Amino acid sequence: MIEPLQNKTIGTKGAVPKLKTLNGVLNVDKPAGMTSHDVVDRVRNVAGMKRVGHTGTLDPMATGVLPLCLGRATKIAEFLTAQDKEYIVEMQLGIITDSQDVTGAILEEVPIPSISEESVTSIFDRFVGEQFQIPPMVSAKHHKGKRLYELARKGVEVKRDPCKIFIYGLSLLAIRIPHVRFRVICSKGTYIRTLCHDLGQALDSGAAMSNLTRDRCGSFHIDRSVSLDALQTREDIEAALCGMNEALVSLASVMVGTEGKAAIHCGRPLSGGLIARRIGEFLSGDLVRVNARDGALIGIGQALMGSNQLDALAGNLRVIQPVKVFR
Repeated sequence: MIEPLQNKTIGTKGAVPKLKTLNGVLNVDKPAGMTSHDVVDRVRNVAGMKRVGHTGTLDPMATGVLPLCLGRATKIAEFLTAQDKEYIVEMQLGIITDSQDVTGAILEEVPIPSISEESVTSIFDRFVGEQFQIPPMVSAKHHKGKRLYELARKGVEVKRDPCKIFIYGLSLLAIRIPHVRFRVICSKGTYIRTLCHDLGQALDSGAAMSNLTRDRCGSFHIDRSVSLDALQTREDIEAALCGMNEALVSLASVMVGTEGKAAIHCGRPLSGGLIARRIGEFLSGDLVRVNARDGALIGIGQALMGSNQLDALAGNLRVIQPVKVFR
């Protein structure tokens, strides 16, 4: 049983020892039946600190990778949220529900037509690339100051504007009627329950999400995650943390010296002459890590030119515009 960490008084005057702030990202394997906020609360309780946040909600029925930012690492949450995700999904054919998953009320039962691996793969191919998706009512999106799921609980349905998403890959894993299992790699903001619903419509059978595991979120993989039950003490959490720089390792980086560090801290763009070294390729518009010579993450910037241009031109041309500075 996990017990909350309590500050104990010491000495005759009852002084309270100050706990060291934990800073870093925790790759938690979220169990089924808990909300993402439940997981945050559990880690806050064990760590004895309030500054803990997640980087993208997982449904209560879902399991898998849920990166949590602690302490100073909350400053990079927006960049982790923006990274692509990978899921293992199961959908149940033949039903349409009000929540677009099997926990919702069944609105319609649809006969399942004869389908094959070839027909399913053909439909999947149509969903790869840029798509427009209407967010489900059972979602955390806001409408006039209210979460959509709050309105849905009251039986209220409102018009939602389509959102642009990107499906990088969609591959069939197994068909066991009425279930279809597949892998999807997608951009942030993709609702997998809605993807299941839309795939069911395209297959003329209807479908609802029946199982969901997030296998990867950016550079965080499920095989390197830690179970919530393994986080019994503050020391367990500290041992499982990864640093801010490591958490953003999927971004290319540039290394700067004293002058470059001063420029970043003042919010000035980096010129090519201030960049001592780069690791990885980047295109104009990409986010790039800015590191000091000792490897410390001192900022996140947006590339104003591609790395190939940097190599060819360098000099006084502006290369990186600071987006976030870490002092």
